[in-house]
Amino acid sequence: MARLLFLLGGILLSFSPPAEAAAQYSIIPEPSRTELKQETATTLQLLSDREAPSLRTDAYRLTVTPQGAHLASGGKEGRIYGLATLRQLRDQLAEQPEGIPCGVITDEPRYPWRGLMVDPARHFIPVKDLEKFVDLMAYYKFNKLHLHLTDNQGWRLPVPGYPKLKSVASRRAESFGDGIPHEGMYTKQELKGLVEYCAKRGIEVIPEIDMPGHNQALHAAYPEFFCFPKPDINVRTTAGNSRELVCPQKPEVWEFYAAVFKELKDIFPSGTVHLGGDEAPTELWGKCPLCREARTKAGMKDEQEQMRAFFAKTTALLAKNGQKPQFWYEGNAGIYHPGETVYAWRQNQACQSIEKARKAKLDLIMASNEYCYLDFPQIQGQHNWGWMKTTTLQKCYELDPAFGKPENEAGHIRGVHAPIWAERLPDLDHLLYRAYPRACAIAEAGWSLMNARSWENFRRKLADHRQFILKRFNYDMERTRENEPAFPWKNKK
Repeated sequence: MARLLFLLGGILLSFSPPAEAAAQYSIIPEPSRTELKQETATTLQLLSDREAPSLRTDAYRLTVTPQGAHLASGGKEGRIYGLATLRQLRDQLAEQPEGIPCGVITDEPRYPWRGLMVDPARHFIPVKDLEKFVDLMAYYKFNKLHLHLTDNQGWRLPVPGYPKLKSVASRRAESFGDGIPHEGMYTKQELKGLVEYCAKRGIEVIPEIDMPGHNQALHAAYPEFFCFPKPDINVRTTAGNSRELVCPQKPEVWEFYAAVFKELKDIFPSGTVHLGGDEAPTELWGKCPLCREARTKAGMKDEQEQMRAFFAKTTALLAKNGQKPQFWYEGNAGIYHPGETVYAWRQNQACQSIEKARKAKLDLIMASNEYCYLDFPQIQGQHNWGWMKTTTLQKCYELDPAFGKPENEAGHIRGVHAPIWAERLPDLDHLLYRAYPRACAIAEAGWSLMNARSWENFRRKLADHRQFILKRFNYDMERTRENEPAFPWKNKK
């Protein structure tokens, strides 16, 4: 990762690990079970690599002996995770050439979904930079990369037959008054290449096409898709949202989304499409003559019923391609349908989202912003632009996705997800600075059972991992208040 960004300063990694650390493994996320032996290993040559039908497909068993290592895995996923653990142990051995303990690691993830979200809609991320980001994800056993491809500030997915997505929607005049034009659009081939790159590392790519709101960039390109077209509207140059939603009563809207979903099907084999669905004010639907007529004809009492119908029609379109939707959860279970997946993201609503989603028969992914939003500052005094709360590494580590609830109340929780929104993160340097080392804590929250986790042990391991990452990726995870890369905007508040 050649000079993979600026120095990323030291939030808690400035202390030395205790002396007894040499007699332990430094594996993140913490394995389910570790049995240490008295012997010492000075080589980690892989002596055997076999399938073990008795293990789950995402489980593995790694046996470290004085002669080398033996890997048994239940399937392709388990093998990838076992090799990731072996990679970390080799990095530990490089730091401790006198040897590391022999032992047996029996491991599998607590949750099947462990994701990070990046936001090229706000600031375009070249594929080569995404690959560097993915390499770090794989090192910590994340298995979902969520691409937020569209928003008010930019549209990054090419769609055949809609050339203005590139010529208009992918470009904006500036960002926060900096006077510098910003643009970017992936090619189909680039995205397919990224999917392949991720698949080799056990990572599924989930595209997001935000709707019906968060669409000012689309409005600039195709105003005829909206209730009240504004031919002079421009791609948004600041943060925030706009009131305009696509008009569900216009046939050209559905023709467009059918084309979008077909393109997604051709590029992303996962079959999962995130549809956003959040922060969609329906006041213009309330005023739109076409929407009002449709509500009256269908006997709908309000715009929320219209929103439910909008997503039902969208989901039916996806189903024709074998795709299924996900949504940012707005707490209104009435607009979702049983069996769908929602992300709990709003602050202080995680626990109630667990209960509401269970009653509505929805699967839930935990992305509560007070634990999981990695664009928030991680040290008090770092830039928060007037509204972000500081989310420390320890706060991230405290996340229990089930919040202590028993299996019969939390069995619908699929895992954890950490968004890294990029309104104020202009490049990979800034993206990685905010993501790490907190992403390591999120990785452990999604993988490790609560009784295997320890904040003190995690701090010890992270001190080791700062050296692992520095040597393997030429990237420093140290964090201090002062060492964040400089931001380009004069007004930092």
